[in-house]
Amino acid sequence: MKRTAIDSLIKWNQTSDVRPVLLTGAKSVGKTYLAYDFAKAFFKRIQYLNFEHDPHARELFQTNDPFLASNRMLEHFNLDAMTSESSFIEDRILILDEISNCPEAMQMVTALQYTGEFPKIIAISSSPVNNDELDLYYHIPLYSMQFDEFLVAIGKDWYIDTILTHFESNKKIPDIVHKELLTLHNLYLQVGGMPGIINEYLNFNNLSNVPEQHSLLMGTYQHYQGLLKSYDDSHALKMNQVLNCLPNQLTKNNKKFQYNLIRKGTTHAMYKDAILSLADKNYVIPAYKIVTEELSDICSLVENNKLNVNDITSFKLYLSDVGMLNSLLYSQTLSPFNKETIKALLENYIAVTLQSRGYPIIFWESDSMAKIDFILIKDKGLIPVELFCDKNTRSKSVSVLKQKIDFPYSIKISSRNFDYSNNIKFVPYYAAFCL
Repeated sequence: MKRTAIDSLIKWNQTSDVRPVLLTGAKSVGKTYLAYDFAKAFFKRIQYLNFEHDPHARELFQTNDPFLASNRMLEHFNLDAMTSESSFIEDRILILDEISNCPEAMQMVTALQYTGEFPKIIAISSSPVNNDELDLYYHIPLYSMQFDEFLVAIGKDWYIDTILTHFESNKKIPDIVHKELLTLHNLYLQVGGMPGIINEYLNFNNLSNVPEQHSLLMGTYQHYQGLLKSYDDSHALKMNQVLNCLPNQLTKNNKKFQYNLIRKGTTHAMYKDAILSLADKNYVIPAYKIVTEELSDICSLVENNKLNVNDITSFKLYLSDVGMLNSLLYSQTLSPFNKETIKALLENYIAVTLQSRGYPIIFWESDSMAKIDFILIKDKGLIPVELFCDKNTRSKSVSVLKQKIDFPYSIKISSRNFDYSNNIKFVPYYAAFCL
């Protein structure tokens, strides 16, 4: 399955950036597959260590000397003198999987690269990495596969150029193609973007096994003993409680996170650290509310990283994959989904898409209950984005926002075809990856 992130790895390999790569993301988003897919295409010799599953891997790094660690790995991989010659070293890449399980390797990996035996290193982590450590790496965050990647996986990649072209021109796609893409997008909402589950769907060519696979994956996220490896008993329990309440949170008319849906008497102070841990592990996506007074300063807030769960009490939480949410909702809600459930799915889909595009996830509400689902920060300005469950895109919220701050145009995402009128860009669901 081709991932767009492989382009970042190719760029790293072709530039003079000598930092090791760090691939981060939730479990099962395809980090190891991506690293191997890239390595097989550009290197003849792939050395691989997994610090989560191989108890001996960590022993190689029980030293402060990177040259000693390098020699230990040469012996571990049975690399003889001939393969240590410079002509062979260039064909070698080292992959260090789940490196966060070995702090010694995490601290040494940059120095290890300068020993010369492993000039190209890819480190992989499903656990949080301190921001002050990220500068040591060529950091590539990986998320669940987006709709354009899904089209490639199911053999419909020719649609991508068509979508991109019409997104830029604002010209309508022929109705028959538009309807086909809406159908494929609906399929994506059910399957989601986890590579293993997409592969499961392709193998069976139906959706029958998809909810079970989502349930198994959600079980790994909520695996209590697994969380206890990194967190104490109380913290792990709170993380699970937050995950369990997400379907109820998102199917409310007011989708802002409410602590009393976890249990009565809970507060922000009690659960903020658990929510932050879930966000750090990329299990959830926080969306932060911007009040009217902050609109003019929104770019500064983002640049100075002033948006985080510790400081803000009014926010939404989305699940890291829309397919997982779909299966959770299906198991708890009568079919067919009502409008609020559909809106929850679509909002989650847009949040996942915007996160993968590098946007901060922000929404706005006024005192008069006008609300904008998402605010895009583009070219040091803001673009309001509204989301609708069908072709009906009537709303007064953009007009209310226009009275507060100026913006060049707004975006309305719906089942409606491409169009542009009255400074409104109409974007169908399936083109959200173009934003």
